[in-house]
Amino acid sequence: MKEIESKTSAKIITDTFVRIFLIFSLLITIIVSGIVAFTSLQIRKSEGAALLNSVRTAATNGQVNWDEFKLDSEKDEKATFVRLTSPSGQREESQGTTNFLKSRKSWGNFSLLRDDIFLYSSKTSKNGTKAELWLNINVVVKSMIRAILVIIAVMIFLFFLALILIQKAARTISQPLTDIVVATDGKDVKQVPVSKNPLEVHQLSQSFNRLLNQLNQKIENEQQFVSDASHELRTPVAAIRGHVNLLKRRWHEHPEIVDESLSYIDEESMRMKVLIENLLTISRGNHLEMKKERINLSKFTDKVVSEIQPALRQKINFDIQTDLFVSIDKMALYKIIIIFLENAGKYSPSNSEITINITLENHQVDFQVADEGIGVPEEEKDNIFERFYRIDKSRSSEIPGTGLGLAIAKEYAQLNDAKVFVSNNSPKGSIFHLLMESIEN
Repeated sequence: MKEIESKTSAKIITDTFVRIFLIFSLLITIIVSGIVAFTSLQIRKSEGAALLNSVRTAATNGQVNWDEFKLDSEKDEKATFVRLTSPSGQREESQGTTNFLKSRKSWGNFSLLRDDIFLYSSKTSKNGTKAELWLNINVVVKSMIRAILVIIAVMIFLFFLALILIQKAARTISQPLTDIVVATDGKDVKQVPVSKNPLEVHQLSQSFNRLLNQLNQKIENEQQFVSDASHELRTPVAAIRGHVNLLKRRWHEHPEIVDESLSYIDEESMRMKVLIENLLTISRGNHLEMKKERINLSKFTDKVVSEIQPALRQKINFDIQTDLFVSIDKMALYKIIIIFLENAGKYSPSNSEITINITLENHQVDFQVADEGIGVPEEEKDNIFERFYRIDKSRSSEIPGTGLGLAIAKEYAQLNDAKVFVSNNSPKGSIFHLLMESIEN
């Protein structure tokens, strides 16, 4: 298959102009030369009609002076031929008419003599006398040729003048695109240059920059994610390696440390397992397939609470409206509720309470988990749903978890067209919200 040649925008604009100009020039040439030819022919036909009328009148009076046509048509380019036929069939004609009729080449009303004399024929009849005229129209042909030559000369001049201007304009139009290509050629580009004109390139540059900002932000997020994941994995791995080395060195002399070290290794390996599972969940992100279904949120919440209550030190209270239905992936909803409740359990005193509220307003179901914990500072609220984010960095090692729970909840919510956010609880603590569309019972 033949490869299509790539062209610059300037080349495309120039080629398009050339094609349009040539078509336009051809049309102008045809129209103008046609008008010139038609006008000149009408003038000659008027002259011929007047001549024919005078000859016919003279013939009627028997006073035709054929000396007016004595010039031989074979020698005179201005030759015009006339033939009159009386009612009785008698013919009179100008000199050379018979020879002309024998040697001419004719196409309808047009004739050619000696390949260089063009004639136009017309016939009239009055009072039984038939008059035929072959009118020399070389002047018409020459006028048309002169008009064509003048048009061609003017068009050639205009073509080169316009070509220079078009090429300059095309380069001006394509230069911003060239600047973008140069700016992005083999470089780590943060932004592309934005030109004011043309408007389309200006808008394209802005769109590129928005896309680059998003890509750069994603790259930074992924780099930060890898860095944070490496850091989080390094801690349990280092702890496990430390206890393994301790066992290698001292378990013979101090067998009592074996159980303690194995217990610690078990805890850290379990922490790694949970962390890796969460990392896999985060990395799959938008590739997770969600299957929305109609769920009775009231009954579903009651079931989840009964499962998790034994694992939490705090008491879970809930007084919710019955038979509230939402459309969401069941597994995603389960994960989000568990994450909210586990998060409330981690950051709340053991003697406090966790409260679940579900409200319905304007076809929006607001699922709320309220705790009496340390709360979330206003400046931190936009960050707590980010990966590995911890509010109290100094206590992050004391509080179990991977720092990925709320990030996973956010991923699941977005995949189900839902929204998660946090607000303040009164007098202290936080309220985590899951906002979903309600459906009819």
